[in-house]
Amino acid sequence: MIITRDMFYPQRITPRDNRFFAAQHPWVSLVTCDLEPLAHQGIPMVLPADADALPVALITPSEEDPPFGAHTPRLWQYYPFTLTAHVVGLDANDSGKLGTVLQGDPCAPHWHDHIGYRLFDDDGQASQFLQRTLTGLRGVQQEVMKTQQLVWQLHRWRVMTPCHVQHLGQWLTIYRIDLTALEAHIGNSEDPQAAKLLMMATTLEQSQKDLNCKVQMSVAAEYGHSITSA
Repeated sequence: MIITRDMFYPQRITPRDNRFFAAQHPWVSLVTCDLEPLAHQGIPMVLPADADALPVALITPSEEDPPFGAHTPRLWQYYPFTLTAHVVGLDANDSGKLGTVLQGDPCAPHWHDHIGYRLFDDDGQASQFLQRTLTGLRGVQQEVMKTQQLVWQLHRWRVMTPCHVQHLGQWLTIYRIDLTALEAHIGNSEDPQAAKLLMMATTLEQSQKDLNCKVQMSVAAEYGHSITSA
């Protein structure tokens, strides 16, 4: 649902530990700053076979302690809020004009009528809490874009091979990264992002050491499943 002043003027939000909500999903989308903390928790992380996909952590959903340690995945840090592209009007050619809007998950237990932080002050302006949330979400957007740029570079250099892994009874199509080929490209590259790219690739590959990626293509073709980001 889109957050507007008229509809959410009296609404309040009570922050919660969003790690528990993230842990209820079978996979959680990540940005680069998530990789090292989750690697320390022994969580397998993979790159879905999709040009625009972010890395994801493979999770066994649980109501118990979340598997992330003290770290909250960045895309869940400001839950139930997200910034998304949405048609906000018409341009000079009467075509839909895209803008960024704030959305909230109506099913989240964070919402309250009388306790918690207000979204709008008495004058109808964004509260300090809402301003901090918007600033944080814009920062997350930047991290998503930077992570996607690293993934696109892997595609451009053609250093990945499709593979299939099984998670919670489903075959998932992912990419494995050829670190040797990547290092060869980086050795001849002046890309300032090269160190970050190698760190991301190495962390992903090392986290997959216990995954069975040697699945026959005939089996994978029958049971292949795309990862939908959470």
